[in-house]
Amino acid sequence: MNTTVSRRTAFRSVAVAGLAAAAGLFATSNAHAASDLVVLDQIGTGPWDQENCGPASAVIALVAADRSPDEYVSGAEGAAVGGNATVVMDMRAHCGLSPWGDPSAKSVDYWGAYLEDLEKGIQEYDGTATHAEYEEGVDAAASGSVVILHVHHGALIGEDADYGHFVVAQGKDSDGNILVSDPGRAQSIGITGYTRSHLLNARQGDATIVS
Repeated sequence: MNTTVSRRTAFRSVAVAGLAAAAGLFATSNAHAASDLVVLDQIGTGPWDQENCGPASAVIALVAADRSPDEYVSGAEGAAVGGNATVVMDMRAHCGLSPWGDPSAKSVDYWGAYLEDLEKGIQEYDGTATHAEYEEGVDAAASGSVVILHVHHGALIGEDADYGHFVVAQGKDSDGNILVSDPGRAQSIGITGYTRSHLLNARQGDATIVS
């Protein structure tokens, strides 16, 4: 099942881009006790940024798994809109979504990405990507593994939006909620915690455990 990001959602993300990236970074600093998740915004990552939640999540997962791509930009600069455009566009090519040297083109005839595409890209960076059932992925994340989840974004964030979306989960906050880095809401919520039941109710597809 592939994921889609609506134009309305992408434009709303652009609208909040003026918010200080520090909001996401604050969430990141609070999360480090339980995970190594980072904030990365899919908006501003090239011609296909509206559907780049998959490649952006693959980069977030690699960083959290201590396999940061050479092009990855850390800190406030990297968390800003467009701060990691180069590495996300490179990931698109590694995933087979766009051809090398022509980021304005697509190599696939569908919107967004499949988990299998992301797994291919992660493996190109010498990461390990293990496909899993969604519930297994949620439980692995709660135990500290780095997991890409295919969620229904509207159900996840409580908005009237009907599309699939990729996020990265790892670890728990002090209240026991599972931490999630959302590339589609990097500037507004960055990294936030959700209960296990909430994440299960937000299921759209499967999961990939990254190491």
